Amino acid sequence: MLSPPGAGSERCLAACSATRRSGGEERGVTLTTIVLRGRLKVLISPNPEGLVDRELLKGSTPLLLLSLLCEGPMYGYQIIETVRQRTGGTYTLKEGALYPALHKLEATEFIASYWETQENGRERRYYAIQPAGLAFLTAKKKEWNQFVDMVQAFVGPRA
Repeated sequence: MLSPPGAGSERCLAACSATRRSGGEERGVTLTTIVLRGRLKVLISPNPEGLVDRELLKGSTPLLLLSLLCEGPMYGYQIIETVRQRTGGTYTLKEGALYPALHKLEATEFIASYWETQENGRERRYYAIQPAGLAFLTAKKKEWNQFVDMVQAFVGPRA
């Protein structure tokens, strides 16, 4: 038999993230606390890289790429490094995910690419956002904010 909402702590599920120091280096650890029938159980899942769960990132790559390209044209490695730096290394955009995403955005005419010759004679392919991409980004940002508000209604605001 289920208890009514808010009734007692016997049926409570809480999740949190913690960071544990081990050997002088930080490690992410996921803790899941479950209280059932008055007994506390803690499940610990190590996340040594401290990376964000890939399931949470699915579908957000176009939003990230278009947001970056709003700042100006960028080439592939520059995008990868910018993402790594801004996330403190918690999210690494791999080439195997980046270039197919860029090609898909280009096929939908949200971005365009062009080649530019560098001083050393090498060519670099730059990607730039297009008006259709700006419109799509505006809609996706609104959708993202609605999603965040909805999730926060359940998990609470950022601590």
